[in-house]
Parts: sequence; C-alpha cells; structure tokens
Amino acid sequence: MAQSGTALDLRSSSERFPGSNPGAGVQNDEKMNAFQRSWEITKLSFDVIKKDKELILFPILGGIFSILFLLAMIFPFFINILMPESVFGISLLIMAFIIYFGLVFIATFFNVCAVYTIKTRFEGKNATFWDSIKFSISKIGLIFAWSIISATIGVILRILQDIAERMGDIGELIMKMMLSVIGLAWSLVSAFVIPGMIYKNIGPITALKDSVQVFKKTWGESLIRYYGLGIIQFLMILTGMIITIILSLLTLSIPIISLIIILIGVLYIILIIAFFNVANSVFNTALYVYATTGKAPKGYREDILKHAFERKNN
Repeated sequence: MAQSGTALDLRSSSERFPGSNPGAGVQNDEKMNAFQRSWEITKLSFDVIKKDKELILFPILGGIFSILFLLAMIFPFFINILMPESVFGISLLIMAFIIYFGLVFIATFFNVCAVYTIKTRFEGKNATFWDSIKFSISKIGLIFAWSIISATIGVILRILQDIAERMGDIGELIMKMMLSVIGLAWSLVSAFVIPGMIYKNIGPITALKDSVQVFKKTWGESLIRYYGLGIIQFLMILTGMIITIILSLLTLSIPIISLIIILIGVLYIILIIAFFNVANSVFNTALYVYATTGKAPKGYREDILKHAFERKNN
C-alpha cells in the first residue's frame, strides 16, 4: 500500500479537534465492550442499508445462483463417479476446483455489486440496482482472477483436510485445528480485497497485499466485527427460530396457519442472513475508507472507526 497521501491520521481527538475533551473519547471507548460496539456497527450499517434497500437483494441473488450452480453440477458429479479409478482422483480434484471457483465467482460478483453501491452512497450519491450490476460486469476480469486465487486456496485447504483425516486421531486433531486457524486467517486478511479492487482499480494480487496492510491496522476491530456481528446474527436467528417453533406448535390444529408461520420464520432467517452479509460489507468498506484516507465515510460515526486504530496503538 502506498504510504504517501493515504497515511492514517493517528493524532488524538484533541489534536484534530481543538477544544474537545482529550480523555472523553478514550474513556467512552473503554466503556464500550465488544458486543456494544458490534451492536453500534449493526445499527450504523442498518442506516446505510435503509438508504439503499437493494443491497439486501445482492446476497439473496448470490444464494439463489449458488444453489442453481450446485444443481447444475449434479450431473457432472455423477459422470465423475463413473470415471476409471486411475483418473478418478484427478477428475475429483478438478471437479472440486470448478465447484469452488463457481461459488466464489458468484459470491464475488454480487459482493462487488454491494461494495460499489456502498461506495457510491459513502460519496453522497446513489447507485441503482442495475448501475451496480453493470459495474460488476465491467470488473468481470478482476472477479475471474480473484475467484481463481480464492478457489485455489480452497482446494489446497480441502486437500490438507483429507490428508489430516489419514493422520490418526491426535495428528488429525492437531492438523484440523491448524487448518481452522489458517482458514480464519485467510478470511480475515482477504476481507478488504474487494474494496481495494473497487476503490483503487487494482488487480487481486495487489489488492490482497493492500488488504493485509489494512488488516494489520484494524485487526482488533476486524476480529470484533467477525465474532461480534456473528453473535448478534446468531441471537436474532435463534430468537426467530424459538418464536417460530412455539407459534407453529400452538397452531398445529390449524395446519395452514402453522405452515404460514413456518414459512414466515424461514423468510425471516433468510433476511437476517442477507442483512448481516451486507452489514459486514458495509463495515468492511467503511473501515477500508478510514484506514486509507483517515476520514470516516458519510453515515458512519468516526469514533466507532477510530477505535479500531486507537486500540492498536494504546
């Protein structure tokens, strides 16, 4: 990442904002635990999503196209099973790569749509649904290249998992723990790849290096976002499931009502998953903007983003 012109302003609040209480921001940050900050992130992200409701469509469309893709791969999968034993291993590996690539490509395509919409909103403008789709199509080469890289990492991790299963109980446990850590690390350090490709119009390799640098600056808040938003999502889904189960059991005597309640519950869970998918994209993009410019994007409170950097330097 270039250092000139994009360095983060790490001065204290009192230095950047004369007349402010120098200790107030730090004290408030110390009082705000991980869950509270995650809830604040959720609310701020919701404010952005309210202005661009089409953001919810992108993860839903991504899910639909992923399911269609997997269904389309059923026939080739069975063809692969009929392959001679001598080439079965290689063909299975190729099949796994194609599946990983297809799923990553679909997810990345719609993620680019979401991040472009968010970027446009942060700049005080408005991107329509089709504006974002057209932009993502214009970046199809970058999306393809990143999908190749990500799918390769996925296949390598899958191969290592298969090796782990043949190492015996203790060896398998240790290996799988290591692979879990590696998988988590990969998902965290690559979190800012798409914002980098969109904001700087750079290739995936450069964007990955850029993402690593941003993660180094924001690792504390990135972990809080990863786990904190996950906890809130889990609690909201769990609440919806409990309510759905209770109401459906109470209305068992009226099957049609019970079925409607179950369908509403399923729809609720889908929307919650879609919302938190977008919330992650919104916060990642906001954090990327703040890390590379030192300024909070429109719609985001600076103290929430600033906390990601002050924790690292305290």
